[in-house]
Amino acid sequence: MFARFHAKLTVSCDCRTHLILSFVPSRGPFPDSGGIRPIIKNQITIVDTLLADAGFDSEDNHQFLRARGVRSIIPPLIGRPTQKPPTGYYRRRMKKYFKRYGSVTYGQRWQVETVFSMMKRNFGSALSARSAHARYREVLLKALCHNVAINA
Repeated sequence: MFARFHAKLTVSCDCRTHLILSFVPSRGPFPDSGGIRPIIKNQITIVDTLLADAGFDSEDNHQFLRARGVRSIIPPLIGRPTQKPPTGYYRRRMKKYFKRYGSVTYGQRWQVETVFSMMKRNFGSALSARSAHARYREVLLKALCHNVAINA
């Protein structure tokens, strides 16, 4: 029998060192758009630029980040495909940014995928815990062990 839900880990990491700066466990699958607030509030350090995937694309997320002095680079891909510009000031700016610069800076967002790959390779991809709460703890422990392994 397959589980309908799985443990999901949302992380913020440093692109240079692959150190996880903030992590929030949750129950997936669900859209990422609302998950950016706990990540920023729980960060151990201040970041000046946040690269996020299209799942976090919303005007609310851009406003939340910009109000805290964080430059947000999120591709404006949420919604039905159209020739019209996106609604919202920051989403329109992102459309212009990606049209002009492409993925020069945004190309570093894949460093977080490297972090997930490192965690799976070093600590395994499966979770052995049975309850949702225990799975959250196990995911958090893997993230903490990843940071310890990086600093060792």
